[in-house]
Amino acid sequence: MNVPELYQHHYIDKQFERAALFEKIQKNFGIKKALYPGSFVHVTPSFYIPHVVYVDSDKNAKKFFTHLEEITHFIESRKIYPEAPIFQFIGQDYSKPLDLEENSFDLIVSQWAGPISQSCKHYLKLGGFLLANNSHADAGMAFLDPDYALVAVVNAKKEKYTFSNENLDAYFIPKKGKSVTLAQLLESGKGVGYTKTANCYLFKKIK
Repeated sequence: MNVPELYQHHYIDKQFERAALFEKIQKNFGIKKALYPGSFVHVTPSFYIPHVVYVDSDKNAKKFFTHLEEITHFIESRKIYPEAPIFQFIGQDYSKPLDLEENSFDLIVSQWAGPISQSCKHYLKLGGFLLANNSHADAGMAFLDPDYALVAVVNAKKEKYTFSNENLDAYFIPKKGKSVTLAQLLESGKGVGYTKTANCYLFKKIK
């Protein structure tokens, strides 16, 4: 397996690398250790964050991460921090118990992979961050969860990302005055329409 070519095919060629997003979040919030459930082979966070744990039950992801030496060389060729990269792959469903220390991660990444905000919250340290989009309603769940506080929204134009903490009250207002609960979103796994949206959202764990 050629790791750079596989990464190129899935992320660079499809303009879906999101490298600038992870670079900015690391610089702005000093992230040192991240958990990425539902990662597939998206090792981009390791270019900017020194310690990342990837979790996925996909068979192709499991095969990819058997090539540890090649992945290490690839990450080392792109990383911006001075220390040696630390990364780990757990090949299982993230909703099942993971062999990880609770309250130990600075960041959890939730991108198109389901209710990570709920299943993996206990691995995030108090004051740590959840980076979530609203795929499968996960950002909406985090917004309604009293353990989280919305601290920024992320807007994107191609590979340019901007963070904003202004007018956060304008987000997650359901269209047509519909009411929604965390339990409803968790059961349906589907988001609702909101009057104002962003590319993704940054929450802080406050409880």
